[in-house]
Amino acid sequence: MPYLTIPLYLVLVLLLIVPLIVLTVLWALALKHLPPERRRGLLPVGCVMFAVAALLFGGEWILERFGLTWRYVPVWTLSLLLWCLGWAAGVLTIFGTYRRTERHRDALTGVTIFCFIAAMGVGTIAGGVWFLSVAPSREAVGEYQGQLVVQDGNAWDSGYRIYAYHGPLVRGKEPLAWKEVPFFEKLSLWGIDKTLGLDLSAGTVVDSRDTHGGMGNDGETFVVVRFEDDGLEEQLAGWEPLPLPPGAEQLRQLAEDHAFPIPPATEGLYWVRDDQNRADPSDGSHIFDGDRGSYNCALAVYSRAARTLYYYELDT
Repeated sequence: MPYLTIPLYLVLVLLLIVPLIVLTVLWALALKHLPPERRRGLLPVGCVMFAVAALLFGGEWILERFGLTWRYVPVWTLSLLLWCLGWAAGVLTIFGTYRRTERHRDALTGVTIFCFIAAMGVGTIAGGVWFLSVAPSREAVGEYQGQLVVQDGNAWDSGYRIYAYHGPLVRGKEPLAWKEVPFFEKLSLWGIDKTLGLDLSAGTVVDSRDTHGGMGNDGETFVVVRFEDDGLEEQLAGWEPLPLPPGAEQLRQLAEDHAFPIPPATEGLYWVRDDQNRADPSDGSHIFDGDRGSYNCALAVYSRAARTLYYYELDT
């Protein structure tokens, strides 16, 4: 209700903002009057704390000017670091105030202790409430209408929103769309990195689907991983150059027919596995020869032009 807003702001001003200002003044006075050998702890801890606060809050202000905002991981990391540094700087300021003063030592030290308890207490409570409100939220990167986006939200938080993707640290400020159910589930590699023997940590999963289940665990797996550079190609020793041979091309077209599109490419490399062809499991040319009762095969295509890895697995 509106009448609760004013007391809340008063509490934040009187028990958080004012104590922080007083502590900053006392920290500066302690540095001014303490001998150099006693500043060694107080000076670096305070400076690092102010730098982290500037990065967290000042960085957010700058990002907003460009329509951006921090993502959760940097906010949580910087907030936790700021909280730890606040405790350290507060304790050191109390000792610094006590050591530098001779007149009214007890009174000034008491003011410092009160401001420290008030600021850290209210800050911890406010930070805890904020953390509990966003903790159930989950960010996931995926593709929506041809654009790379960040999905945020949960069923308890009025649904899900997507924002423009701008890297691992920031995202767009204003939501592009909202709905009550997820736009996509959290994307996963589904273990294809182990299947292919590749390190895919430098890539971004832009599509990830798996339909395996039921008796026999039949189904299909489809994963698309996009890379910022050509570093993955160094790991693809032993892969064959494109274009795909007829059998592998038929498997690609089958994936496309099942709504798992692997765009045709001529520049890049491919890998194919046919688990039912024990004589030559790496050769996909005979996947569709004869009348098989089931298929257990997989195809991976790396498009050099798109810097994208496509993986499709079929188990029937």
